[in-house]
Amino acid sequence: MTNKETSKELLSAIQKIVSETKGQCLNEELIAELELITKPITEFYEITSFQALVFSIYLECGLRDIDVDTEKLIDYYGRNMCVMADVNEAVDQLLEKKLVYIRRHDYTASRKKSFNKTIAAKDKVLDALMKGDKTLLEITKVTNFYSLLTEVRELLVKRIDGSITTYELGTEVRGILDHHKAFPEVEWLLSIEGLDNYDICLALDLTIEHVEGADEIDFDKLIKEVFSDVQDRVKYKRKIKENQCPLVLNDIIEFTDSGFSFLNYIRLTDSTMDIFLGGYKDSVKKDFKPKMGNLISPDKIEWEKLYYNPAEREQIETLTTALDDTNYKDLIERMKMQGMKAGFSVLLYGYPGTGKTSSVKQIAKTTGRSIYMVEIDKIQSKWVGESEKNLAKVFEEYKYCKKHFNIDPILLFNEADAILGKRFNVNSAVDKTFNALQNILLQELEDFEGIFMATTNLADQLDKAFDRRLLYKIDFQKPEKNISRKILSHAFSYLTEEIIEKLCECYTLTGGQISNIRKKLLVKSILTKDLNLEEYVQVLCKDEIILNQNNRTPIGFSHKTN
Repeated sequence: MTNKETSKELLSAIQKIVSETKGQCLNEELIAELELITKPITEFYEITSFQALVFSIYLECGLRDIDVDTEKLIDYYGRNMCVMADVNEAVDQLLEKKLVYIRRHDYTASRKKSFNKTIAAKDKVLDALMKGDKTLLEITKVTNFYSLLTEVRELLVKRIDGSITTYELGTEVRGILDHHKAFPEVEWLLSIEGLDNYDICLALDLTIEHVEGADEIDFDKLIKEVFSDVQDRVKYKRKIKENQCPLVLNDIIEFTDSGFSFLNYIRLTDSTMDIFLGGYKDSVKKDFKPKMGNLISPDKIEWEKLYYNPAEREQIETLTTALDDTNYKDLIERMKMQGMKAGFSVLLYGYPGTGKTSSVKQIAKTTGRSIYMVEIDKIQSKWVGESEKNLAKVFEEYKYCKKHFNIDPILLFNEADAILGKRFNVNSAVDKTFNALQNILLQELEDFEGIFMATTNLADQLDKAFDRRLLYKIDFQKPEKNISRKILSHAFSYLTEEIIEKLCECYTLTGGQISNIRKKLLVKSILTKDLNLEEYVQVLCKDEIILNQNNRTPIGFSHKTN
């Protein structure tokens, strides 16, 4: 059976289940009667028939982007309260299997559970359903502790912007740790008695801040990121004042004398730093300063939430996993054993503002790699032969750079349109320089050992000679409608769903364009009182589209017209 046929079979089963179970009591007779219908779902998702009956409701509503809370579920089953205990147990089992998640939960930290909650099918579950591809359900395990921190950081961002609750944050973080108990850092953290999920979230949030370069953190800022409820923040601070906080008692965190009052600033203890971070911050020797580009250490890169179309997301995840240092060293060793050059080259191409350079930075951040970033326009020189020398110097500096790092850095040619284009017939000094630069680059990539990445907006004019020298080629398209909706919702959280939907229908905007709109809106809101934000956002969206309609030019040093 093809993936398309599998998808049709699953969708048909879901439709029948939703129709047959509405207003019904989910007794043994009905479950037995529907067993044949549920079979495709039970086999695909590896769940029981009863779980399939409940899960189908969430799948059907997820495809229509409809929230399902407990009240709606009770109404669906004809307010038959006698089945709700079994339904609630099935939901808990689906949560444990990571097929659904709690979108909203009426709780405080002092309440471990609340009956009324909104459950939704996970995006990857819906993707697997629509594509009929069971492999999309596989849980992706991170490959080191720093990658794990990236996952935690994304959850913290969701908590801060209100996408998830404190309860969800705690349970999701604990789930990540439970899947990675083999990491020494995780094993140590979970071995400490008395730590609850919120203690763990605070400790990991503080670790992330240290990785990003902070020596000490405003404690109020930290607990606001974890706890949404003011009362829970007060309770936690009281635990500390009364010397009842497990993080303090176990010498995981300590308060500093900075600030104007006690309990203002906090840091990880030296012993915890050794366990969590090891020599991470010391991986770069500070005395190395390249002349041909900028050196960016991973602790100077800000965590950033990026939204991808499915194809892009899959490739970025594959690349990130491959560049985890353990995996990368294994790949390099195997390449050498098979007589291959130990080089890893990637081209990120496509529409401007779709996140190509940002993706490279997040990969570097996740894998703990520094970036040696080269802007091509800085290589070019008006003096004959100087551009070629500059390019050769870049690769010399990269080789020298590798010796000063514990793990291989990334050599990034940012906005490399001007050097990757099709070669010219030599008619001028400019054409000669362009072709000479390409010959140097082609030779360097042929013998390259390390990690090379390049970004370009116009890969359709890529010279064919580069094709075999670039291992991965990731095409960044304009965001699909559902992705655009997520970007807009995140960027303009104060707009109504109706306005967001209207913007999605009228405009196809990249992340870069949305960032420009946010900045312009901020300026306007400062200068103009009583500004109608909803109307002005639409004006800015229209202007941004017009400005970017005819701004693309061909690759190369010179652009010839007949």
